[in-house]
Amino acid sequence: MEHDEQADRLEDDADTLEQHSDQLDERIDDIQDDWEHKEQDPSVPGARPDPGEEEESMPGVNADEDVVSEEGGP
Repeated sequence: MEHDEQADRLEDDADTLEQHSDQLDERIDDIQDDWEHKEQDPSVPGARPDPGEEEESMPGVNADEDVVSEEGGP
């Protein structure tokens, strides 16, 4: 019975982690949406990129799928 109890606890832990992961994904999406709205609002200081200046890309963030597959990424 000890193995069954441990398996049940591990399944519960996995469910909890999955739920937290889903909540984090939703929060990230909300924050990205909020930032995109702020970038369009001229009254938000520092949110708009300087004219003619390209935004820096961050590895893995909104990556172009063609580039990622060519580089062998996830």
